[in-house]
Order: sequence, then C-alpha cells, then structure tokens
Amino acid sequence: MAESDAPATIEAPKQRAPRLTAEKALPQSGADTLVRIIKGYAIASSGGQAKINYKDVASAAGISPFVVSGNNRFLLDSQILSSPKYGYYVPTEDAVRFAREAAWDESGAKAHLRRIVANAWFGQVVLQNFALRSQLTRADLKRTLAIKSGATEGDSAALEYLIDFIIYTGLVVEDERGLLKKGEVPEVETGEELPVPLLVGDDAQHTPTQNSSLKQSTRRAGLALHIHIHDLDHLTPESAKRVRDWIGILTNDGENAEIHFDQPNLAINRDDASSST
Repeated sequence: MAESDAPATIEAPKQRAPRLTAEKALPQSGADTLVRIIKGYAIASSGGQAKINYKDVASAAGISPFVVSGNNRFLLDSQILSSPKYGYYVPTEDAVRFAREAAWDESGAKAHLRRIVANAWFGQVVLQNFALRSQLTRADLKRTLAIKSGATEGDSAALEYLIDFIIYTGLVVEDERGLLKKGEVPEVETGEELPVPLLVGDDAQHTPTQNSSLKQSTRRAGLALHIHIHDLDHLTPESAKRVRDWIGILTNDGENAEIHFDQPNLAINRDDASSST
C-alpha cells in the first residue's frame, strides 16, 4: 500500500488539565475594575432597589459581561453584593453609599467600602497581622492571604488584585518603599472570634498567649474557688456558713461560684452550703 493510501490518524483532542482553585472567592480583576463594577451595580439597580444580573451591570459600567460575572462571587462573599434570587444581585447599603458619594468625594466615600472590607475574612486577617507587626511586605501579606484562602500558584494574580483592592479602600497603606502599614480602621462587628493570624518572619516565635488580647468576646468573667478539705468531718454548719460568707465577699452575691473537694465525685454549690446553716 502506498504511503498516500494509508488512513489518516486522528488524534483525540487534548483535555485541559484540571487546576485547583482557592477555597475562598478571590477577585479576578484589578481594583479599578472592581470599583467600576460596584458603581455599575449601584446605577443599574437604581440604588439597590431592583434585582439585576451581570449583563445589566456590564451595560451600565461599560465592561465585558464575562468580567462582571467573573467577579460576582468575590463581591457576594465580601458582602458588597447580596443575592435575593439565583442569578440576580443587589448592592448592599454601604456599596450604594460608596457609589453615590464617590462622584463628589471618592476619598471620603471609601470609608463605606473600608467598613465592608474590615468585616470580610481578608480584612480580619489583615487587621490581626497588623496587630502583631507594625508593617508587612507585600510578599508576607500575600503569603498569609494565600494560606487562609487555600489559594494555589495559579491564584497569584488574584491575590495581587485582592491586596490592591484592600489598599484602595484605605484599610492598608503602601509607602514609597513598598512596605504595607495599617491604614484607617473602622469599627468591626463583635461577637465572633477573629481567625488566628498566620505569623511570618520573626513573629513566628511568638506564643499563642500573646494573641489572647485579640479575641473579641462578650462573655462575662467567672470566678471559681477551689478549697481542698482532707476530712469532710471538718465541714460543719459553722464552717459552711463561713465559706458562704467568704464567697459572698469575693463575688458580691456569691452566684456563679463553686466549691470543689479533692475527693472524687463530691461537690457542693452555694445553695447546698446555705442549706447546711
């Protein structure tokens, strides 16, 4: 058989190798584009009054629909957008305020975005790291955000976009040497413990107890008194009354205090002590 008569070999199309993606949503565009998208949502939704999709925003902002769509998850997870219906979005109140005020005072309007960012996962990571260090390199912050978000090398550009967006809001400032410092910090919501900061560089030698002051908690402090008695026969009604009075002095009302004995399975609370008198 002549070579020209041989059947042609058809190669199967090569499949695209799968790539790990970050566990948390990251921006797919730079800060300038993100700001245009946020403003576009505010305009297209009539100040948050109407539910809109990414195509509506693309027309209002003059940006490709694919670019808008690619950033929706990040804006949603950051609480810049809300989604009352699948495929439709509404800008949050602070996002709308930012868009309205930015036309007259963009620097002042950033305070609304800064408040959103400070309460987002990446904002809290930033604040905790600056609570331990006065300044960070861009590489240090990028590494910390990458670990927290579960990012891979393929997300490197997205992490850079994220840092630029944080800097735009003013939560972080970058000096002429490229070092990052804490900027203006708004009040963040309390009631939840912030994520444990990821230490880098020399700060890795600090012990976890140094971070205890960073925890935000509304719990009241309690007082526990441990009294060891070798012979229970010594616990007479008179002794019980003295213990009760002592607890009252230390705790004002004696509530929430407990007395534990060193013998197993034996315990008496303030009410029991009172009944012994």
